[in-house]
Amino acid sequence: MGFHPAVRPLLQPVRAATLLHHLGLLALILAALITVPLVFAALAGDWLLAQRLLLGALLPALGLGLGAWIRPHARALQANEALVITALTFVLAAALLTWPLMAEDLSLVDAWFESVSGVTTTGLSLVARPESKSATFLFTRAWIQWIGGLGIVVLSLALALGRTEDLRRLADAAADEDSLAHGTRIHARRVFVVYVLLTIGGFLLVLATGLAPFAAVIHTLAAVSTGGFAAVSDSLAGFSRPTQLALLTVCLAGALPLFIYHQAWRQGPRRLWSDPEARALFVALLLVALLLWWLGGLSPWDALIQAVSAQTTTGFATLDLAAATPAAKGVLIIAMAVGGGVGSTAGGIKLLRLLILIRMIQLLVLRAQLPRHAVVQPALGGRVLDGAQIEHALVLILLYVVLVIGAWLAFLVAGHPALDALFEVVSAASTVGLSTGITGPELEPGLKLVLTLVMLAGRLEIIALLVVLFPGTWRKP
Repeated sequence: MGFHPAVRPLLQPVRAATLLHHLGLLALILAALITVPLVFAALAGDWLLAQRLLLGALLPALGLGLGAWIRPHARALQANEALVITALTFVLAAALLTWPLMAEDLSLVDAWFESVSGVTTTGLSLVARPESKSATFLFTRAWIQWIGGLGIVVLSLALALGRTEDLRRLADAAADEDSLAHGTRIHARRVFVVYVLLTIGGFLLVLATGLAPFAAVIHTLAAVSTGGFAAVSDSLAGFSRPTQLALLTVCLAGALPLFIYHQAWRQGPRRLWSDPEARALFVALLLVALLLWWLGGLSPWDALIQAVSAQTTTGFATLDLAAATPAAKGVLIIAMAVGGGVGSTAGGIKLLRLLILIRMIQLLVLRAQLPRHAVVQPALGGRVLDGAQIEHALVLILLYVVLVIGAWLAFLVAGHPALDALFEVVSAASTVGLSTGITGPELEPGLKLVLTLVMLAGRLEIIALLVVLFPGTWRKP
């Protein structure tokens, strides 16, 4: 890749000591999180899974944690380093948990797929009958999703300094660039507390509907992380309506920008409705539900459930989507692609970026009615949008489209129906987990690997993976 002569001297490759130090710290955190399913497996007497969690996940994580004692460079964390650390952490977590999942007679490719699906909070599964698996497997898989949600709401905020436009939105930091990193780390700690409280509150809410405690734990972990792994083949279809409604409430709570809960606690409940993404989420849910009922032929209740599941990118279902009408599938594809809020556990391109795109279209139309020299500043939620923020949003939308089209072509070449293949790819790219039946044990191994790449790229919003693959990240041109 060519560079302008003035740019080349400014390029800063990542520093090995800094990467190893931060990856070591995160490996230690991951090791602590892995002890939870390890203890569960030991108490349940599932010694095979417990042994694999110990030898294949916990001990390697502790070994990698030795990097935490490497003294990092005194200079602050660079943007490319933050993105590389974020990407490698998700890949590392999925890799460490692959061998333990193979204890349930999964092949290496299937276990890797299941682990990536969990860490990225997607919920697509190659397990045909989850109810045939052990309780320790189901708990471990759900816990992996919860870890993935934790990584999204904390790690991405504390480290992804390369995305300062989103971080200004999330941390509500002052314009002072030097205070941004400190502000986002404080914000990450607050969001972690919110995430834990939402998990506990969600569990109590679901438990109050009469669901068995273990099932309540499994599905609450999947709901708050907007993951969607279910303990039974028919997802939520066999649950009572109060249980379904409780889980939908937890999904919705996870799909809202989590930082606004802390702000609502300090400023009052009206802060929730004053947020443009929160308003947009409820409007989108209403619109999708109405379209699923009117055009898709779904019952009002099923339309509501599938609208919440798709828009929040959770992936729970109450019906067989393979039998859904093309109109219903089309509506769900759009809802999944848009997703939830920035700073939530939801995937997709995010509502904030869609709102920015809409605002730019409005601005183009408006400028056609104004004098040539009139200056109009685009704004959203009372804040003026700067050029970098607009550029970031539009580039991410474009990259998302390119990712989906590329993976979709692979499915078309393999002979899968066009609409169902697009549904599956968008579900993976937006980390949703809804499926029309293509994703399963019989799916071609190559396409399974394509979907794992799409899930990782979608969760990392593509840019982080591009930074990892960019040669200039590792050496100065």
